[in-house]
Amino acid sequence: MNNQTTYTLLVRSEERSRDLLETAVYAMCTLSAIVAIWQFAQQPLSLAATKAISSQHVDPQDNTRSHA
Repeated sequence: MNNQTTYTLLVRSEERSRDLLETAVYAMCTLSAIVAIWQFAQQPLSLAATKAISSQHVDPQDNTRSHA
């Protein structure tokens, strides 16, 4: 009687081309995730709050603005 499980059959099967393809796909997915994180980390930080504060900055020496 042949009592081999599906797992045993899968482990014993030798599909070299499939293994190479899976390795390449996993490597590309990992590499693309690393590149995406790196690109995100390289972007300058631009917060709306900092823009609002810098646009409201008043120069005490500037007499050209009306103070109405």
